[in-house]
Amino acid sequence: MSVGADIRLYLSEQRAILDAFPVDVVETVAEMLFRTYDEGGTVYAMGNGGNSGTLDHAYCDFKHHPFVSEDKSTPVPAAVRRLTFVNLCGSAAELTGMVNDLGPDHMYTAALEPFVGGRDLVMAYSGSGNSPNVVRALEVAVKAGARTFAMTKGDGGRCRDLADVCLVVPGTSRFPGQTGRNDNNFHFEDAMLSVNHMLVGLLKKRVGRGVPPG
Repeated sequence: MSVGADIRLYLSEQRAILDAFPVDVVETVAEMLFRTYDEGGTVYAMGNGGNSGTLDHAYCDFKHHPFVSEDKSTPVPAAVRRLTFVNLCGSAAELTGMVNDLGPDHMYTAALEPFVGGRDLVMAYSGSGNSPNVVRALEVAVKAGARTFAMTKGDGGRCRDLADVCLVVPGTSRFPGQTGRNDNNFHFEDAMLSVNHMLVGLLKKRVGRGVPPG
């Protein structure tokens, strides 16, 4: 297959995923996010590898984007509630410390368990749905009564069973680099960023309704 044909394959697979995308699941997650925001809860997010980099992007967007004017020139009034967003994979020092002391399977539980509660939302991202550190943290969140959302692919793994809501990215792939055990992983990571952008934009719209005109 030529380079151009491979590129067209990637784009055609992506269009098929978008056509089959579970909009109702994203809508449900948005409502969970709104409740967490309204109740003054905290959003905790976690993932591994490239997903942790996407969550660093999400941390910036969730913390700031809903709370500035449309032209980004001024913040909304200080009286408007902000969202507390914790990226559990945001600190290399903390992560390496947890792995060194407690092992990789507990790197997120140790940071989450002392703080998470019933007003909070825990967002877990795992392509396989079986990443041990993510699964264990989800178990902690469920035990604490937190709202839980997972985003996976394939059969969803353990995350699908544990989370209140699980978004499983549909489809399979023939594109180089995302076949076999890595099936559909590039598309999963693309979709992860898109879902985060959808949620940030929807939260901005909700926040904007409560901001008096300037």
